[in-house]
Amino acid sequence: MESPRELVGLEGEFIAYIDTRLDSEWREVLSAQGAVELTMACGVPFSSDYTPRLGPDRAAQLIAVWEAKRWPALVLSLGTACTLDYMDEKGRHRGGIITTGIDLRLRALAAHTGRLPKVQPTPNPPLLGKDTPEAMLAGAIHGLGLELKGWIELLKSPNTTIWITGGEAELIRTALPSDAIFAPELTLRGVWLWQRFLRRSGGSSPTIP
Repeated sequence: MESPRELVGLEGEFIAYIDTRLDSEWREVLSAQGAVELTMACGVPFSSDYTPRLGPDRAAQLIAVWEAKRWPALVLSLGTACTLDYMDEKGRHRGGIITTGIDLRLRALAAHTGRLPKVQPTPNPPLLGKDTPEAMLAGAIHGLGLELKGWIELLKSPNTTIWITGGEAELIRTALPSDAIFAPELTLRGVWLWQRFLRRSGGSSPTIP
């Protein structure tokens, strides 16, 4: 949907949503439609060592992986912020990391240096740039790829599944393990499974406060 006004035509429909940006215009219309906002306070089906402030997008992704029961698992979400969450062999969320995504790295370089230009992310830059934009792309994309490889190497065991989602996933796909599961709709699937869990369980959750 391009505008919250498009929600008005969904009368009689059950709407569940997550909100990571706290957009007041969208929230106002969603509230008027009787939509249900999914947060950790609602309850989740998996147990976790994380605080209740776990972002709802990360929670939805973990729910989708938990439902698949392919543990242990590493869940990488590649967007403006890049997150990695670890679920152990019993399906328990042990915690995660948050780092900067590709576009944010490039924007930070342009905004906080004297002469570096604004560069749009493009896939498969050369390992060594032949001009400034190429060098920036190499640093942002290959640098994040090496960072993620390091985290994966530290955290994975022989049976660990690796799940990749997020808008920047395709930019870095070749730098990640070839057996990784690329799941662009992981968050949406998690939202659907989350609302189904809540409607069936009434919000009973093993999440640790």
